Amino acid sequence: MRLALISLALSGCGLRSLLPGAPVIKGSNLSFFDEPMPASVEYTGPPKVDFPVFALQPFGVQYAVDVVLVSDHKDWGMHEYARLDTPKGSVWIAKDSNHQGRQTIVADLPNLESWMPEIPAPRFERSVLVDDRSEGPNVDVRLEYTNPKGDPVSVMAKGTMPNRPPAKRNGNTMGHSRDVVAAVLDIDRFNLFNATGSIQIGDEPVNLDRVLGLIPFSCLLRQTQAGLAIANYRLGSATDGFSLQRPSPAQPEWPTRGLESWTHSNGVATHDNGIVRFTHRTNDGELHGMSVAQHGLKLRTFDLVLQPALPDLRRPFDGVARSRFAMHVNEQRGHGTGDIAVQWTDDQTLTVDMIPTEPRWLADRPMRSTVHYNDDGTVDVFIVRIDND
Repeated sequence: MRLALISLALSGCGLRSLLPGAPVIKGSNLSFFDEPMPASVEYTGPPKVDFPVFALQPFGVQYAVDVVLVSDHKDWGMHEYARLDTPKGSVWIAKDSNHQGRQTIVADLPNLESWMPEIPAPRFERSVLVDDRSEGPNVDVRLEYTNPKGDPVSVMAKGTMPNRPPAKRNGNTMGHSRDVVAAVLDIDRFNLFNATGSIQIGDEPVNLDRVLGLIPFSCLLRQTQAGLAIANYRLGSATDGFSLQRPSPAQPEWPTRGLESWTHSNGVATHDNGIVRFTHRTNDGELHGMSVAQHGLKLRTFDLVLQPALPDLRRPFDGVARSRFAMHVNEQRGHGTGDIAVQWTDDQTLTVDMIPTEPRWLADRPMRSTVHYNDDGTVDVFIVRIDND
């Protein structure tokens, strides 16, 4: 009977939109990005500061186990429970999304606002009790925590992690965190039909939505989430590199904060936050690519490659500089693509518009970075979501 339900569900257009898809850049189109060309601009002045200026905020993280439950609760639509393996041990985090797709994070970590601050989701530092009885590919976990509205939550999930990746791995973001990230996913393990889960909020069990009205929506994954995020930071000069302060004192309201020390040598800027390492590659100040590598994993978590390179944002130029970008996640190439346009708006300010085009769940998340050079030699960068024109 269950196999019949699965066959029926797979034939539904609604379900196909939730299943992982193919890369959006393939074959010869990928080779276009292999050897970035210099930016197509003529500079009209010298650099305004002596450190590199970056106006895109990459992020990337792999969840070794990721439980996704979709419910009909009046306040919450999607509930995600993820195990992140770090050099200091495994951490479980609870992520609840409201019906507008705004996602929050609950985790039992000290100084949570400074933990992976490049991901600007609202955070709540609270106890998360975990009873993890998983063995090998068999997942059996129970969690208890208090959600952002102050309600106690109890969750159970069981299932078997598949031993091989699905045929297609380009995962749908299902609308979550649309306000803060332009995300691409690599789903390298996927179990939708043989995972069970339940959730209780307050004193009442919560009903799970049903796929095509038939199968409770409880999903077991191993996935990598990566891409570009909104941001708010100030750059400043420092020995052997530069500092990055979150948030900028000019706009102090922000869900995450921290002070990062970046090194810069021979066109490579790096920073390690203990969980992931960022590497930005430049040539004569022009950005060719950005990478994120998570500790403990063999594959790079995220690569952003640009063709041609973005201009040196420290140096003025006339007109609009345009580039194409490709997003590779977990070294699965071509999971996202789009355009970037850079232009100076006055002597101290420039904008960088990131306009994704494919896949469709990435294309509705364009962003604009505003870079402002301050009189004291610091640089403010503000990245916001913008509407599709």
